[in-house]
This record gives sequence, C-alpha cells and structure tokens, in this order.
Amino acid sequence: MTVSSILRADVKWLLALTLWLPAAALAEPIAMVPGQKILFLDDHVVKEMSGISRMMHRLTKKGPVVKPDVPSDGGRLESYSMPLWDEHEKVYKLIYVALPVEKSSVIMEKYAGGELGMAMAISKDGLHWEKPDLGQGISFRGSTSNNRIFAIDRTFPWGKNWIQNVIYDPTDPDATRRYKGLLGATERAPIVSPDGLAWRKIDVAPIPSADTSSLMHDRKNNRYVAFVKTGNRFGRAVAMSISKDFADWSHPKLCFGADEEDQKNAIEKIRMRMADPGLQHPLWVDPDPDTGWTPPKGVVHHPTWRAECYQFAPFSYENVYLAVASMYYPTGMELYPYRTNTDGFGGTQLVMSRDLENWTRLGNREDFILPSRIDNGLVGVFDRGQIFAPEPIRMGDELWFYYTGYKSRQPLHSLNVDGSIRNPDSLTPEEKADVKDGWAAICLGTLRLDGFVSLDAARSGYVQTRPIQVAGAVPYLNVDAADGKVPMKVQVEVLDEAGNVISGFSREACTVIDTDGVRQQVSWQGGSEFEYLVGRTVMFKIYLENARLYAFGTDFPPRR
Repeated sequence: MTVSSILRADVKWLLALTLWLPAAALAEPIAMVPGQKILFLDDHVVKEMSGISRMMHRLTKKGPVVKPDVPSDGGRLESYSMPLWDEHEKVYKLIYVALPVEKSSVIMEKYAGGELGMAMAISKDGLHWEKPDLGQGISFRGSTSNNRIFAIDRTFPWGKNWIQNVIYDPTDPDATRRYKGLLGATERAPIVSPDGLAWRKIDVAPIPSADTSSLMHDRKNNRYVAFVKTGNRFGRAVAMSISKDFADWSHPKLCFGADEEDQKNAIEKIRMRMADPGLQHPLWVDPDPDTGWTPPKGVVHHPTWRAECYQFAPFSYENVYLAVASMYYPTGMELYPYRTNTDGFGGTQLVMSRDLENWTRLGNREDFILPSRIDNGLVGVFDRGQIFAPEPIRMGDELWFYYTGYKSRQPLHSLNVDGSIRNPDSLTPEEKADVKDGWAAICLGTLRLDGFVSLDAARSGYVQTRPIQVAGAVPYLNVDAADGKVPMKVQVEVLDEAGNVISGFSREACTVIDTDGVRQQVSWQGGSEFEYLVGRTVMFKIYLENARLYAFGTDFPPRR
C-alpha cells in the first residue's frame, strides 16, 4: 500500500467517525465558571428546545434624573459614561458635558467662548442628584460658584476640553490614575485623574475618532478598549482600539456598523415614524424613495432614508459582551446653519459578542430602549429624538441605565421647515414651556438583573443545554415562576453526555420552583448532592410551565 493510499484510507476513516459521532461529542463542553451565569441570549448553550420562545425585554423608564436646571448647564447636557461609585467618598459621581446653549437660542456658535465644559453631579442613591459647588474656581458668566470641573486647561477651545468618556479603575496600583478618560471632540487623548476633578494627559498620540466614543475596562482580559466613531459604506460606524496599559493603543479597527438588513428596515421604520403622530417627527424629511425623488442639481446632499450606527457602548456582562447600539435614521438634509449634515431620529439595538469583533443583533433588531411618546405633551419628554446609552450599573436585583435623551436633533423649536430662524413669538405656550424645560437630559431606565432576554413557556416546554463541565456546588436559576394567575413551575434534571438522566437528578426528584427570583437554588430530594457532579460533563434539561427563564449558573456554598 502506498503512502497516498494510506492517507486516503485514514481520511475516509476519520470522515466516517465524524459522521457517526453525535455533534455534541465533537464539540468541546462549555466550561462553567463558579459565580458566573450563563444567559440564553442566543443558541450558543442550547442543544434543543420545545414549547419555548425567546423574548427581548425593554427598560422600565423612570424619566429624566439629571436635567439642565442650573445656570452653568444651559439648556442641554449629555453623558457617554455611567455613574461611578467612589468607595472612599461613598457617592456616585456622574461626569457630564454641559452645553450652555441659551434656552431660546438657535445658533450653535454659543458653544464657543469657553462656556461649554465638563461638570459633575453627585448622588448617594442613584436617584437624587446634586450639583454642588466644587470649588474649582471656574468662572461661568461672572460666577465661580458652580459644579464645573477642569478637564485639562480652561484656555483650550471647547472641543479639546471635552471629556467624552470616564471609567473608574480601582485595580490600578497608582492612585493618581484610577479615574481614566478620553479627551477631545475629534480625537481621543487618554487622560487620568485621582478624583475625577483634576485631570492630566498621558504623553501619547491621540486615538483617531469622530465626535462620539465609549470606553470599556475589559477586566477579564486585563485591557482597555475604546470604541470610536468611524465610517463604513453606509455612513457612521464604530472602530475599536485596544490598550493593555492605557497608554499604547492599537490603530482603530472597524468592528460594528449598519448593514444591508438595517438599510431595508430603515425605509419602513421611517415610514412608520412619520405616520405616527404620537412620536417626535424630524423637522426635515426628504420624499419617500419610492417616489423616485432625487436631490436638485448642484445641491450637496447627504444620503437619507437609511441607517447608520451613531454611537456604540459595549460592556462585559457575565460570559459575554453586550452593547447598546445607538442607530441613526437620516430623513432629510439639514437646511441651517451649515447644510453639511442631516436631520433624523434615533433608535437603539441590543447586540452581543464573545470576542468584541463579531456582533449578533438581539430582539430581531427592534428597539431596546423605545422612544418616548408625546401623546400627552412635550414637556419632560427628553428621550423622544435620539438616545445614547452607556454601560449600566447594578443596583440590587436591577440594572440601571443612565442614558442621554435628546428631544430633537435640531435646536428645539428654533427653525422653520424652510431653514429660516423661527420667530420666538410664534411658539405656542407648550412649545415655550418645552424650550424652557431644556433640550437634552440624562434619563434613567431599569431592567431586571440578567433581564435582557428570556426563554418563555406559554404553557409547557423545556430547554436542554449542550454538554457543560460542572464547576461550583450550588446550582441556581434566575427565573420568574410567580404570575399568580396560572399555575407556574420550573424543574431541572441533569443528563449525562449520552442524554440519560443521572440517578438522583431527575425532574421528578427536583424541588419545584414556583416563585420569582434572580437567584433561586435548585435542589433534588432524596439526598442527591450536586457537588458530586463537579468536574463531570453533563447536560441540563430545564422544564418550564407558564414560566420565564433568564439565566442559570453555579456557585460555591456559603461559608459557615
């Protein structure tokens, strides 16, 4: 027998073995990490399901919690950072951008003159926020009594003194570097601070970016990741830059953007928006593409009736990465003052990744944070135009998202449809009250812990996992089995790799779970101890009756 014939025979034998072996036997088992939950965001952990549907959940809105209500705020404020808990001072610190546009102004040049700047709000509970006099000596319209902070140099042009993103890194051995941020409106310069008030630049080249970005501390991989605005063939998109030391940054690499499916969806999304009088409409809207309309000759025109990704805010969550992608739907050419941009509205998608490069859209690309409606009036409804959501914080059994809501893309009630400046006397009483209320604010939305996506059984169903290597002696579920209207219950059985029920861990022996809780321990009657399965490869079969499953995991037993 020749060498080649031997090789061909070996290949045939291996192919036959591959076809004979079950798929689960060919795949590496999923390794559980004690204390780390597994979510059912996609089918990564699922071997099979029956009688089960998957549902994405949305935030419960609490309204604006940080509004432009002090003189140094002007009429608009925004933040691309989560509130940071200062363990030493026992307060949350929220660093935001104060954009002192006069509440009746229509001219964006008011940003100049050193009035735009950074400010800090403080809270003990995350709900009630104060804007104390920080004593930084920053003069605003003749007064130094304000909550403004120095970014780097008060003499810098406004764009260079704008802290886009801030994180708190308690693991840094250098206490002067524990607050980390990115500075700049068109590039991102890494900056550090001991307290969030006094900042200094790191002497490194800035990260290329357009006007939005986000910053993540990826603790499980011991790295920092900046997500900066760039472009793809459809318009605004996101690139990723990585650093191990917060000084040496990789060149940004495209990682997320709108795709062909987003473009198809955008047409219908814009049509539905314009047909709904209860939703905020853009000021300028080009004719529907189906009319065959084209821009007039000689007019510089941005493509409209499309989808782009305006801002992107990833964060590490359990064993995956999640992000709120702030989408943008341009509807018409901006007519004032520069004619170089578009009017439109925003949307939000929930997306997931396991490597920060390949992203899966969740919830069938529907809005994760819905725009608020204006059926009952305009005042106080900030998140009706565009929404930008950074990483959430955990508060008890909930996740709290502090997102910036814009009432409109154009200065509020300031322009006419022909692009001319609107006479303030023409505003209705409600429009005047809306302007006085402010243009943009930071809103709060809450979500059940792990509550992004659930597996639901309207009657009876089950989900069986792929093989999992057990670690941790106490299994638990995040499950809602307490409706009160219909009988609800959850039970779990444990199978070996061949699919046989392991003795003592059957469904019948499992204690029924019929309550709602984010951490409900699973146990079996008859003295079967789950700790005996640690190190084994098993499959979990979770039975649901009129119940909702969010996550499962294992942990070590509490110390006695």
